[in-house]
Amino acid sequence: MKLLKLADRTVSVLGILLFGILTGLSLFSTIYYSTQYNEPPRQISDLFFVVLVVCATFLFFMYRASEWIRRRENPEKWIRILLAFVLSYTLCFCVLWVIGAGCIPVGDQLSVCRAAEGFRNGDFSMLTKDSYEKYLFIHPHQLGLTALIELIFAVFGNGNFQAFEFLNCLGAVLCVYSGYRIVRLMAEEQRARIYYLFLAAGCFPLFFYVTYVYGEIPSLAYSLAAAWMFLEYRKRRKVWGLLLCAFFGSLACLIRSNSMILLIAFLCVLLVSGLGKRRWRAFAAAAFLVLALMASRFALHGVYERRAGITLNEGAPMILYVAMGMQEGDGAPGWSNGYILHAYWGASDFDGEKASAMAVEDIKTSLGKFRADPLYAGWFFREKFVSQWNDPSYECFTMTVTNGWPRIGVVNSMYVGKLNALMIWFMNQYQSLIFGGVFLWLLYGFFREKELEDHLLLIFILGGFFFHTVWEAKGRYILPYFVAMLPMAAIGLSELSARAAALLRKYRGPEGIR
Repeated sequence: MKLLKLADRTVSVLGILLFGILTGLSLFSTIYYSTQYNEPPRQISDLFFVVLVVCATFLFFMYRASEWIRRRENPEKWIRILLAFVLSYTLCFCVLWVIGAGCIPVGDQLSVCRAAEGFRNGDFSMLTKDSYEKYLFIHPHQLGLTALIELIFAVFGNGNFQAFEFLNCLGAVLCVYSGYRIVRLMAEEQRARIYYLFLAAGCFPLFFYVTYVYGEIPSLAYSLAAAWMFLEYRKRRKVWGLLLCAFFGSLACLIRSNSMILLIAFLCVLLVSGLGKRRWRAFAAAAFLVLALMASRFALHGVYERRAGITLNEGAPMILYVAMGMQEGDGAPGWSNGYILHAYWGASDFDGEKASAMAVEDIKTSLGKFRADPLYAGWFFREKFVSQWNDPSYECFTMTVTNGWPRIGVVNSMYVGKLNALMIWFMNQYQSLIFGGVFLWLLYGFFREKELEDHLLLIFILGGFFFHTVWEAKGRYILPYFVAMLPMAAIGLSELSARAAALLRKYRGPEGIR
């Protein structure tokens, strides 16, 4: 049990430090990105008092609405009605956004779609050096996403990328619903679920990303579903929860490799709990999750190797992304600067060992610069951290801008007009509310006795923080962690409201806060 308590305290302290910094940053400053991808981000100072007043106003309205629902004759019925409304609203908003935004895949999105369409036509050249793009030869970790798009094209027709966008709308709904079920497993208080639904309804970065024909929304949807199932298994001892966790977790990892961070969070909870309580079933569950992922990856690669009649290339070594993450990028420190293609395609001519050796030397060079100039090192990692975590939009507009594709007036204004400024302003206040809510959840629960799985989402977020401190940086990479914050933020804000209401009752009487 001492091990479990140590693990709980360690995760809690790290979480308080991270979210204390995030909350402070978001209250005093904001990172803004232009819709022009190559332009560097701008850091703008916020009016601390204004942000606090706006967040307090949001919280007040959520409290009043929750109290109205909780005083009904059957509050659970009204919560279910609110849930149905938020899920319907999410679906309708996302579908209308897909229709109005008119986004088309560009860059990496387009390469994956071309590969999927080629596979449908029997052309597997993208898996080899024979292709002009060589996209999957260099990035074979995108094979799972390519398989998903190929399946969509098989059902809805080659090149029908909009079908992917509409399925993303369902993915957004699954994200919201999974978060609701996670809150229900983490907290008994009805108010927490009500707050979550209001917060989820305002998570516009998630909604705007449905037009992004890439792995963000599908992997996030499967990741949150896997987290929900994991908690079903741990808290309610449902074996089917473990089975579905393995299924959804494997899908998430196949579609987007960064989802492995969530799998590692599962393993941390299981292994530490198994050691702390001396329960062999936790080790068996951990082994099952690992084997399920390995089997799914083996099956995926095996299918495409048989279809293409080749052995898949290992692709650009992952250490190249670490080397690039320690260099100055086009937008901010650690961001993409073309290093991957330069090192693997250009300098090493697709020689993985040579590229890895080059990356090791470049990492040593970067570390040498950091040691020689600690002030530069501090500036580098601060800017890298802030540029990713303090952008309230998470590049949702930047990454979905297309070249000249016509948009209706309202949607166009959302990208480049007054509505864009209004939406960025809202997302800025909303981000501060979420960060603050998680911070409060950690503070309130610090000395409470709880199971390690209650920290599952926090472990996932901490893993993402450490990973993206050294890995390639991008604002959109942080979106999954931000959405994973919503359940914890809802519980933290719910407890803040309950405590504030109790204080008002004490000094003004029970009638004073109605």
